[in-house]
Amino acid sequence: MKPFEKFLSTASSLRELLDVYLELRQHFQELGFSEKELERPPQYTNKMMQLQDRFQGKMNFLVRQVIDYGFQVDKSEIIDYVMPLLEKINELTPLRDGNIERDNSRNEDY
Repeated sequence: MKPFEKFLSTASSLRELLDVYLELRQHFQELGFSEKELERPPQYTNKMMQLQDRFQGKMNFLVRQVIDYGFQVDKSEIIDYVMPLLEKINELTPLRDGNIERDNSRNEDY
């Protein structure tokens, strides 16, 4: 584990970033979005825009914080560390896949 990764694993600012991302994913679930619709959302809500702004602010703060603490990293390295955590949230908060046809797997009652 790299030193900046060890720092991030205990940073409250990372936790705040993940909390905002989780709230954003949950909002997408409430709206019934699919993953594909995230590329070009069919609608934009005030809450969605506020959460996206908060997420960007938290991400920028996190990058600034790591650099201010003296770690010699660039933004892409920090993003590489954060992305698997965001993907885990994606797994825990799945969106509608857009495929509403039956798959005939015969497990509809289970």
